[in-house]
Amino acid sequence: MSIRGLFICLMLSFVAVAQVPSHIPAPSPSEKELNSELDMGSEGVNTQTQELSSPPSAWRALGSLVFVLAIAGGGVWALRKWGIKRLPGSGGTRIKVEETLALGERRFISIVKVDEEHFLIASHPQGVSFLARLDGSAEPGFGRQLEQQIQFQTPIPVSEMEAHLRGEQP
Repeated sequence: MSIRGLFICLMLSFVAVAQVPSHIPAPSPSEKELNSELDMGSEGVNTQTQELSSPPSAWRALGSLVFVLAIAGGGVWALRKWGIKRLPGSGGTRIKVEETLALGERRFISIVKVDEEHFLIASHPQGVSFLARLDGSAEPGFGRQLEQQIQFQTPIPVSEMEAHLRGEQP
């Protein structure tokens, strides 16, 4: 939409709002009673009425919008500056998933870093399996070691996984 078209739409909306109906009906008896001043009948009550607030203005609405956007922007800035990691459920800093490879049909292998150690794990519909502890060197025997450790059909018992994590042979 061009600026000219936007200007025309804006002007038409102001004209539509500014139009006042030519015939204003007389207020009904109930409207007269609602608009009349309320008399409590008590002399201790302050009978001074406060004048109604001024009608809403476009500047007040614009100022409110800017204020709300500034608060939202400040919140986003604070989360980025001080970190989203402090929020509940955001996880710790000791365990990180460094890389994940999809093998198809809900089967994945991932390299997980715990403190300074790397582990190769497999995720499949039956659970999660420990595959290997990675020492960080990119040696050609990695593919052979991976082939020896992958067993999607038989899950590894917890005691055996704990033994692998400790570096012991089961």
